[in-house]
Amino acid sequence: MSIRLRNPISMLRSVQYGLDAGTANTLITNVTGDVLLDEPTVIAFDQDAKAPIATGTEAKSYLGKAPERISVVRPIDAGVIVDFEAAKALLRTFLGRVLEGNGARVKLCVVVPLGVTELERRTFEDCCKAAGASKVLLLSAPLAAAIGSGLDIRAPKGRLLLGIGAGLAEASVLCLSDIVLSQSAPLGANAFHAAMMRYFAATRQVAIGENMAEQTTINLASATPPALASGGRIMTVTGKQSMTGTPCAEEMKEADLSGALAEPLQALVDLVRGVLEKAPAELVADIAETGIHLYGGGSALQGLPEFFEATLKLKTRVAEEPRLASVRGAAAVLRPDLDFKNIIKK
Repeated sequence: MSIRLRNPISMLRSVQYGLDAGTANTLITNVTGDVLLDEPTVIAFDQDAKAPIATGTEAKSYLGKAPERISVVRPIDAGVIVDFEAAKALLRTFLGRVLEGNGARVKLCVVVPLGVTELERRTFEDCCKAAGASKVLLLSAPLAAAIGSGLDIRAPKGRLLLGIGAGLAEASVLCLSDIVLSQSAPLGANAFHAAMMRYFAATRQVAIGENMAEQTTINLASATPPALASGGRIMTVTGKQSMTGTPCAEEMKEADLSGALAEPLQALVDLVRGVLEKAPAELVADIAETGIHLYGGGSALQGLPEFFEATLKLKTRVAEEPRLASVRGAAAVLRPDLDFKNIIKK
């Protein structure tokens, strides 16, 4: 048996990455913000061999279709690791895809929700190290998103950020490079998808799967009442009749889904109002000027800025490439020329 030894010179080298391992997708970027990996946070195991057989996009395609011998796992939920071994195996595979395989040490700046406990933070750090990282820095998602969006977080100006991920929403007030207060709730894109499934079950007696609910939300749903004029978005939704179990396919228009997401949207409004109620008056006055800044994959929902502007009377804008705002902020923190080291919470 041959033993491969690491080159001692390469061990002195290090590579640095931003990492955002979310409920839906895992993102890895280099320090300049270039996306090196963007894959679903899903892993599939052969339960007989106790070994992973698929990760990322391939593993996600197994959801709802895999036989009993294959276990399909989402190891991260609402920013918290719920299956340590599965998360370790998944992150090890993902890091292996972006590394050059030359034994270089890996330093990560990892995005984590602000509201996680100290134990959950340590678990994330331990998991990343077990997956192959030599050093792990943790950065709260609101700060990461603000940096990645190019906001001037050092200014004495209150800003309201609303992050809508897959399994978690966080409303945070920032000022002077810190988070003054924040509230989170188990809302987000997954809540949109679940509401879509309930809507089809209640109004059309049709059961649709998770992937179809996701595609319908992305391609057809809107946070604002759709225009009733001719044209607009159309797609074919497939599922099965709830009563008979027979397959069905129906062409749906945007107007057909009016009100489908009313429940999770109202919950997001309540989350923002809860933060505003607790914020100091001076910061709320600033927010009346700076408005709401949206980030996270769920904020790409059609009509969402207009919905918040109409409901909360605050101007609302979405970060450029909202899915990438947090991970690019984490990557920026690793750059010494930008001098963000003082905001890292180890």
